[in-house]
Amino acid sequence: MVSLKVSIEDKAKAVIKEKGSLLTISSTSIENCCVPIGEVMIQFGEPKSSSGFEKINLDDITLYIDKKLEFKNELVHIKPTGIGPFRTVRVEGVAYF
Repeated sequence: MVSLKVSIEDKAKAVIKEKGSLLTISSTSIENCCVPIGEVMIQFGEPKSSSGFEKINLDDITLYIDKKLEFKNELVHIKPTGIGPFRTVRVEGVAYF
């Protein structure tokens, strides 16, 4: 795996730090009627097992990124989303094809 570059917007950093400064970005499969759909799952905290994840420390934040995920130009972009108590983050740059 090529080393990933990570970009986290300031408001997203604040959200992650509020929720413990740990973020896991993993792949999950959603089963539908015909073909499973691959999606990205975000979880505040560490994965149950860190094998299979790339660990990145950035600005007092620890990220665990699933090695199965591929990103356009090897860039993971983390942005804030939601308001008030529903604030969270989203990940952009995942290469689906």
